Amino acid sequence: MSGVELLLGAGALILGIGVGLVHFALLRAGTDAMLLEGKALKSIALTVLRFGLTITVLVGCALLGAVPLLTAALGIGIGRALTLRRARSA
Repeated sequence: MSGVELLLGAGALILGIGVGLVHFALLRAGTDAMLLEGKALKSIALTVLRFGLTITVLVGCALLGAVPLLTAALGIGIGRALTLRRARSA
């Protein structure tokens, strides 16, 4: 693995963690909007935003190669775990 691939992978991992945190925070906000507030339009808008952000980042990483794509996906999983840990401790 070259140094450039290593840097791309590290950057994609950090980006993936951030996207994972935002993705699952928006999931919670959308669920709360639908179930607690009864605001379907807000929930749909948050869902579109959530998927749009995640898909855009993953497609961008895929265009850079396999290593950035896989490390970004790993980062999203880490972001999910961090979000779940935070929710369970609250």
